[in-house]
Amino acid sequence: MARLSSLRWQQELAAWAIPERILAQAPEDPWTLPVALFEPGHSGLTLSHDCALEALAQGGKVLDVGAGRCAMSLPLRPPADRIVAVDSQPAMLENSPADITVVGPWPEAAAEAGPADVVVCGHVLYNVPDLAPFIEALDHAARRRVVIEITRSHPRDRPLERALWKHFWDLQRPTGPSWEQALEVIRDCGIDPRVQLWESQQRGGFTDLDGLVAFMRRTVCLDHSRDDEVRSIVLQHAVERDGGWRLSAEPRQLVTIWWDPYP
Repeated sequence: MARLSSLRWQQELAAWAIPERILAQAPEDPWTLPVALFEPGHSGLTLSHDCALEALAQGGKVLDVGAGRCAMSLPLRPPADRIVAVDSQPAMLENSPADITVVGPWPEAAAEAGPADVVVCGHVLYNVPDLAPFIEALDHAARRRVVIEITRSHPRDRPLERALWKHFWDLQRPTGPSWEQALEVIRDCGIDPRVQLWESQQRGGFTDLDGLVAFMRRTVCLDHSRDDEVRSIVLQHAVERDGGWRLSAEPRQLVTIWWDPYP
């Protein structure tokens, strides 16, 4: 029998589906994310990196699940002596800084990726409807520690996106699930993790305003002809900072969840 927490998680994620009447008009996939957004930052180690490094004092292998451009794992080398990156999108792994890459979804790719001393997983959980098997596979793959980083709320739950959906489609978007619900699923897997909330201004930036406008236009299923309208709404919410454009002036609300597997 499926765990109630997992069912609730799945149902709340399903509520984010774009209505078919809108999706049918989309000229591009509204869920595709630019690879450049996943490049590792240059602002030092985060709380999540520190948690992983605690378990890598003597070096070891790191497995990065949903790796993107290895923002979670690359800062761990050294002391990490090998990084294995797993991602379901081949474009994310092109010219990857990882030592080994595995293309495929998790947990299906777990056997090919093999075990590791530390398993990291950054900003992936909100893309996983069947969360319990995903978490259990992370746990089984780790010899020393699992470190997960996510936003406290769904990453599409932002004022800018809400304003765009309301303006162009008169559509109200959902809000859940949240990090608390992810934590409930993890605990129902028999895991008792440690948790810390934190904030960051890192990542999430676009090098120019046009890139941000194009991304938001695709997100709400529009074509190039609506760019000026999209730009006017984007400018009400986005900010230019440190040579790039961010979706909000507010810091990112993040949570790190980590645990050491039972031997």
